Parts: sequence; C-alpha cells; structure tokens
Amino acid sequence: MNLKKLFITLFIGVSVVSCNQKITNMRPVKKGYKSILNKNSVVTSEHKGISKSEDLSNLYDKNGNTKFLVTSPKNVVTIENKEGSVIKTYSITTANDAPGRDPKNWILSGSTDSKTWEVLDKKGNEFFKARKETRDFELKSNSKAYSFYKIEFEQNKKSVYGDNFLQIAEFDLKAITKAPLAEFSSDLSRTKIKDTIQFKDVSFNGPTSWEWHFENGIPKVSNEPDPKVYFPIAGNHTVKLTVKNKFGTDSVVSKRYVKVYDPEHPWKGFHYPKVEFTSTDTLSKGYKRAMRIIPDFTKAINEVTLGVCKQLYRNISEVPDFEKVNFTFNWSNTVAARGGNNTIMDLWFSTKYIQNALKDEADDAVKYEIYGVLWHELTHGYQFSPKTENDKYRPGYDYFAFLEGEADLVRINAGYHKTRHPDLGFKGYKYLSGYTTTGFFLKWIVDNHDKDFIYKFNKSVLEIEPWSYKKAIQVILNKDIDALWKEYETHVTEYNKTKKVVKKKRIDWKNMK
Repeated sequence: MNLKKLFITLFIGVSVVSCNQKITNMRPVKKGYKSILNKNSVVTSEHKGISKSEDLSNLYDKNGNTKFLVTSPKNVVTIENKEGSVIKTYSITTANDAPGRDPKNWILSGSTDSKTWEVLDKKGNEFFKARKETRDFELKSNSKAYSFYKIEFEQNKKSVYGDNFLQIAEFDLKAITKAPLAEFSSDLSRTKIKDTIQFKDVSFNGPTSWEWHFENGIPKVSNEPDPKVYFPIAGNHTVKLTVKNKFGTDSVVSKRYVKVYDPEHPWKGFHYPKVEFTSTDTLSKGYKRAMRIIPDFTKAINEVTLGVCKQLYRNISEVPDFEKVNFTFNWSNTVAARGGNNTIMDLWFSTKYIQNALKDEADDAVKYEIYGVLWHELTHGYQFSPKTENDKYRPGYDYFAFLEGEADLVRINAGYHKTRHPDLGFKGYKYLSGYTTTGFFLKWIVDNHDKDFIYKFNKSVLEIEPWSYKKAIQVILNKDIDALWKEYETHVTEYNKTKKVVKKKRIDWKNMK
C-alpha cells in the first residue's frame, strides 16, 4: 500500500444551500505524507548496485518496477538533506522476483550531525507476502527533526538462484504536509480505441484545482476533477495530473499509462523500447564478426521483440512495458543472459562464444545463431514468471522448466531451431529438463493439439497458483501431461529414425585460447 494511502478522512464543511443549488467539490480530504527524498537529497550506499539498471538510484525513483540489487546480504544506505524533517512513516517495497533477497531485518536511525545516531525503529524477521508489495511502518512517537537518516538492511535466506544478494524496489521516508499530493485512478488502463475511460482524482490534502493532460486523448486537457476521456489512436499514452491548494502544487506523470489497441489492427502502435548498445569487448574477432554480420542490432532487437510479443500476447495492450533495453557484448563463458527489471531490460551476449564456438561456421549460420539467442533471451524479458511449489532454478523443477522451456518454444516456433533436435531429456527429468527438451515437447503440443497453446501457456501463470506443468496442461488441454509425454516419446523415436540425427560433438569453446 502506498504511504499516501495512510490517511485520516475528513469532510469539507458545506454551508446550507437551496435544493436547486449545485454542490461542487464534495469529496473526502485525505491527509497525506510527503517524501523527504528529492533531487537535492544526498543518498549513499555501502555497496554498489550489481549493474547500471539495478543501481542505488532505483531505491528512491518512485517506481516499483525498478530495483536496487547488491551482491551482499547486508547493506547500509544513508540519506542527507539540507533541512531537518520529522519523519512519521517509512515504507519498503519488495522487488519483482527472488523473495529470498527481501530484507528480513533492519534498523532505521536519525542524526543531526551524521556522527551521533538515534535508533528510530528496529525490525527483525519481517516477511513480505508478495512481489512489489509496499509495507508501511509508522513512527508515532518520533517528534524530532533530523537531517541525516540511515537504514541498515539485512537478508538471511538464499534466493531461487542460489545467491544471498539483497534487493529492494523502493525505500521512502515521509513527513506530514499540508500541500497537495497528486494521485489519480481510472476504471480502465487497457482498452480499445474510442472506449470511454473514467479518470478520478484521488489526491491528498484537498486540492482545489486540477489540470489534466492526456496524450492523444479527447479531450487533451481538462480542468475537471474526474474527467471522461477516449483515445482514437492505438498506442500507449501518457497521463499527467497537476493539483493545487493554498499550500502548494504537485504533479504526477504516468508514462504510457493507457494502453489502447485497435481490434482490426492489434499490433498497430506497438511500443519498442529504446535500445542502448554498449560493449565491454570491442577488440575480439567475435565482436568484429558479429558487428559485420549484423551491423544494425537495434533493428534486429526490434524485429525479434515484436515477434516474441506476437507469440506471447494478442494485442499491444497486453504487452509488458519496457522503457529501455541495454544490450552489451562481453567476453564471457556464459553464452547470453537477461537481467534488469520490469522497466529496463539488460541483455548480455558473449563475444567469446561467437569467436570460438562458431569459428568454423559460415556467416549465415552465425547470423542464424545470434538471432536464435535473441529470440530466447527477449522471451525471458516478456514472458510471465510462475509461482510454483518450489521456485528452484535448475532442471527437474517447474519454475526452471517453464522459463527456459517457453523461451526455447518461442525460438523454435519462430524457426530458429534447425541446429537442434528433439530429445527425451536426462536423469529422468523428461519435460522438466528445460531448454530444447522442453521446448520441442511444447512445440509438438502446438502442432498437434492447440495452435493457440503458446498464448494460453504463458497466460496460465496468472491463472494457476501454485503453477505446475501438470496443472497447466490439464487446464489448457484437459489432458494428462504424462500421457502426452508417452505419445511424444514415440514421436521422438520416429523423428530420430527418419532424420537420422547425429549429435555434433560439442566444442569446448570456453577453454579455447
């Protein structure tokens, strides 16, 4: 819950009026708390963020889709303001994944000189129930103004990825204010073109005037507290609200808040994230070859991005909204990886893999492999993430097999699978083996049981909890997955006979000089 919603409801007094006289602005006044973290605050951290898209600035950017991630179980964050404030509440918001990285214990302290610290609150063994959950903590007894604050965080559990990193989406400190705090809601945020959307001002501290701006909307501007708007153009449209009262002014901007699609052209107005291309390796033969073969990686990423979304979703209003994609070439023993958060996607690609593993391949084959990897990794960016009985990221578990199996399913369905063949997995994991084992099995389901399976499979994550392959297949196809796997085993046996599959010997590209 947003700290603004910790409010005291008061009602505006109204004079006696005649029955025919219209009463305006008859709405509750919500007492709000204003953040003391602003552009002038000096915020420092004991540990740096793991990457530029998961750095310290994300901790107080007022965006629950971003996060601050450090490679340590403990971290101290210090905040310095020029003027002191009496803090009455503070909040912590969990990140988008890996519950084991949530803070469990913390100590909040205040100081007037950054030398002597007074403990304001201390928590131990705290538990967050959900991802992107905001929990508010009151400091009722605090009446002293401090210009320095520090919070000492600690987590004590391994994440699903086996690390003991610490991550937090948002941290905030708030004091009571009389100035307005802008906030709005709407009955719809995803809809068709020309459908009417009812917006509502839910600001704090009783604003007396409103100024709305609706990108591509009709009307484009409104001074009503609760305007009705429609959008004749497909796309993701930004909404801005500015409110005033006698104590001040405040604004809120929600980028691409309204997602509007055209039923006749469901992919018109698709939002391509901004692609920023960097490289930690610009000297290797692998890098130079990749840039020669695909000179415009932005175009390639945009092409694959749209293709991935068309498989996973039905129109632009359903697609997760990324601000940016950071693409990096590096000399690494990991072929490729995806990181970042729900706003910024990080993609890494190994130039060492291109140089060594693909050294004897023709340019067309190298281009084909690079595109195949892009299909896989961009699927990771746009796919939903399941909540399973045991969210372990390794073969034999539903969580792992969904992420890697669906990513290879999308790659295979796009046609980038000719260098790979169906198999029956290893160690008895079967369809929980992940990657191509699971991907080819799911593709067989698409071809033989349901042409719309990819969309339904991805969506099942939102409908089934705890999620599992067995439950998902039962819900989508009304079939038992183990019975399907037996049919698939027969298919793979016949495939191997017909194709006369000969497995290539793997190149030990990681240890090549």
